[in-house]
Amino acid sequence: MRRVVGLSFLIAGVFAVGMPAFCVGDQAPAMLPVSAEARVAIRQLIGDSMLDSKAYEYDRHLADLIGPRLTGSANYMRAAEWAQQEFRSLGLQNVHTEEWTIPATWEPEGPAVGRLVSPVEHTLHIYSVGWSPSTPHGGVKGDVVYVKSITPADLDAQKETLHGAVALVDEASFGEKAKLNAVFTGLEHLRSLGPAAILMPGGENGTENLTSLNFSGAVEPMPEAQVGHEDVLLMKRLLEHGPVKVEFSFANHIRKEVKVPNVIAEIRGRETPDEVVVVGAHLDSWNPGTGAQDNGTGAATVLEVARAVEALNRPPRRTMRFILFGGEEQGLLGSTAYARQHEAEMPKIDAVVITDTGAEPAKGWYLMGREDEKPAVASLSPLLAGLGADGTSSDTEFLFETDHAGFDVLGVPSLVLWNDMDKYDKLHHQASDTFDSVVRGDLTQGATVTAVTAYAIADSSAPLGKHLSPDEVKAMLKKAGNLEEYEFLKSHGAIP
Repeated sequence: MRRVVGLSFLIAGVFAVGMPAFCVGDQAPAMLPVSAEARVAIRQLIGDSMLDSKAYEYDRHLADLIGPRLTGSANYMRAAEWAQQEFRSLGLQNVHTEEWTIPATWEPEGPAVGRLVSPVEHTLHIYSVGWSPSTPHGGVKGDVVYVKSITPADLDAQKETLHGAVALVDEASFGEKAKLNAVFTGLEHLRSLGPAAILMPGGENGTENLTSLNFSGAVEPMPEAQVGHEDVLLMKRLLEHGPVKVEFSFANHIRKEVKVPNVIAEIRGRETPDEVVVVGAHLDSWNPGTGAQDNGTGAATVLEVARAVEALNRPPRRTMRFILFGGEEQGLLGSTAYARQHEAEMPKIDAVVITDTGAEPAKGWYLMGREDEKPAVASLSPLLAGLGADGTSSDTEFLFETDHAGFDVLGVPSLVLWNDMDKYDKLHHQASDTFDSVVRGDLTQGATVTAVTAYAIADSSAPLGKHLSPDEVKAMLKKAGNLEEYEFLKSHGAIP
């Protein structure tokens, strides 16, 4: 999942916006009919998925045998090739890749090193931020300046001290409940003032919690690093009594303008094959761990849904299209590229179903602002209640954080798997995101919920929901309090 981590306020503030009820015009939301034949097939699907699921094995292969999958890296390319082979072995159709170009790829060449030089010597727990350039030859050396507020006016008041210094930013710098656009606008303005480098807080106990600080996949203009939470607190205490100097260095391997594949496969619909239900997840991961939860579980779920539905020998009414996206962690890049490349086809995409929240037991589905979909999803309750997953959430916490967003803003109905994330939040983007954290039964249940939901939508005689017009999308986002974020991301080319 694409979060600006290390800034824990973002999880609870920037994205956690409750969604008021929203209906499209005065049209009453429709139910989602499920035929008697489909119910028989879904019972078979549940039995096969729960008893013979391969999701756990798929995730193990990705995490243990391929490993971390930084977008565009050799491991990512291996994972994309492996996924194609798996889709073909399952008998799926139209297995192929579609490329998009990332401005740069990024891979660390070794560990970062750094220390407080004065007023005391102290080794820093330090890591390069993703998509940071290498430090200059000899590293970065300079005075630390704490950024009290990231608003442009407050930054300008500090510009004389920030130029050439090492800027230290933490949660308090952004204030309470900062909006996404304010966070990234503030960071952009900070960079324009010419600090030598930017330091951000990492995790507690000296842990890395990797992220990038833009939505573009471009390399930043200056070195940016994480330092441990406790190191930040120490520097702030020391700054109360006088100057603080640090030095640090790291090297990153950068390649410019790299083509990255999304992996695509299909089960063709038996009646209306030109209508499509997308089942998707991102294939890329960060590199401290092996990306078993984020998002090996999601990628494994997509493969498992494809396996289980193909094994039914009863294709649904519509085509099911399975997509493994790249570049999600750098700003939803692969899914946004796909949505742009296929924008003319959006009216034919009936729904997008995404999994990207780890493998704790699924409770149901995030509606992602589409309250008009609630009755349709509720009509699936008889199919999902036995799995403990017939709920819906109106929370828009992840509205711009995973791969539904590029479709959502074009008016396509979307769902994101809803589950508890206690475990996920503790290992998200960290070295602890490894396969030993994955519980087979939990992953199997979530994959089964995804298979049942996606198949029922694809087979129904009615759509999941209406396609919204641009004005209706904006009205929905405004009611949710997310219109400013949308306009910021759109102006920066981060969403269609």
